[in-house]
Amino acid sequence: MNPLSLDQPWGRGYSALHTHAFADGSSFATNATTSFLPRGLGRSYGDVCVNDGGTLLHTFRRDRLLSFDDVHGVLTCEAGASLADIAEAMLPYGWFLPVVPGTRYVTVGGAIANDVHGKNHHHWGTFGKCVFEMKLRRSDVGLIDVEPSDALFRTTIAGLGLTGLIEEVTLQLDCVPGPGIEQDTKLFGGDGTIDGYLALDEASNDWEYTVGWIDTLDPNLRGVFFRGRHCDGPNEWLAPQPARLTMPMDAPRWLLGAWSAKTFNALYYRAQAMRTATRETIPLWQFFFPLDAVNAWNRAYGKRGFVQYQFVVPTAAARETVPKILTHLREAQVASYLAVIKTFGDNPSPGLMSFPMAGTTVALDIPAPDEKDRRALDRADAMVADVGGRVYPAKDARMSAAMFQRFFPQWRELEAARDPAISSSFWRRVTASQDSAQ
Repeated sequence: MNPLSLDQPWGRGYSALHTHAFADGSSFATNATTSFLPRGLGRSYGDVCVNDGGTLLHTFRRDRLLSFDDVHGVLTCEAGASLADIAEAMLPYGWFLPVVPGTRYVTVGGAIANDVHGKNHHHWGTFGKCVFEMKLRRSDVGLIDVEPSDALFRTTIAGLGLTGLIEEVTLQLDCVPGPGIEQDTKLFGGDGTIDGYLALDEASNDWEYTVGWIDTLDPNLRGVFFRGRHCDGPNEWLAPQPARLTMPMDAPRWLLGAWSAKTFNALYYRAQAMRTATRETIPLWQFFFPLDAVNAWNRAYGKRGFVQYQFVVPTAAARETVPKILTHLREAQVASYLAVIKTFGDNPSPGLMSFPMAGTTVALDIPAPDEKDRRALDRADAMVADVGGRVYPAKDARMSAAMFQRFFPQWRELEAARDPAISSSFWRRVTASQDSAQ
């Protein structure tokens, strides 16, 4: 175990003191003087992968692919294997992960802990839906097999890494025709509503993947709708190309603000509007993981970092509530450089604390919020809660304990299942006031 060192989450903005250990079973003990937190590649933006004053139990060295049934597409691997490892190994054989988030630099254990979702929730659901079995090491009972019929399976999927150290996982992969994606692009908006997005999404049921970019700083809420489906492609697309760019330095503070965000959004929309081809075939890496093409892209938000604010509201409330929240944030001058809108289907997750619900979700990247921004985000939290929505813990760095407990009233069940040796800065923050949800 190493001495205390300063670390930052991917969203940066603050530092935490950690000791470090590598997951090998022997380093995970109840007589430790500090709490542990299993950690994969650390791509969660906020403090869900932070354990200030405690120990990070790194899993990324345990990354072997152990066995594969090439008839049924069933893979068993160590939980430290990344989605990149799996995709690169399996795609040449015609198999791909059924659910991927916006970066491939996520471990299987991290994908389970946060029950990540992708652009195809309406078809597949969350990552937890493709998990058949796990081997989970707990400090109190040792190594155990966990299957979907077990109560511990329900609390480990979307369990924020708190129920034990996931060591091995058996997953169902998806058979695909090749390394390409047929992508279709359309513009929407211009009337201050999300009606155009919703209409395009509803008309795209035969497309497996749908997602939208939306200019939240434009009163008309203009946007770009993307839909895609797997197809064949040249052999050189079987592996991702190395990152083409590297962010060489932290963006200066003066560059970040509402004026530059408006300029960026306007230029992006114009570039999409000027494209002559709206339907094309592209490498699947480009479709699923566009930000992976830039090394250290988080430096674009400067030394003070950024937060990602992602919320979901139920289907019945989405048409009215999403524009209302985005208007509130725009009028409060909360700058968002990148906003993504997606539709979640009526496809329940096996996880107790899973974020998705049937409805519309929006994720906004916001440079280091000041006190004014935080008050505006607190108000947005209340607007989400009032219609029965929730905010995504995997992206959070700021919501109050009272609001978290309102979004996830089932949190006490996860606390009861939590491994006694495991904790996180996020969990201590959002459960600090246990009476606030009563």
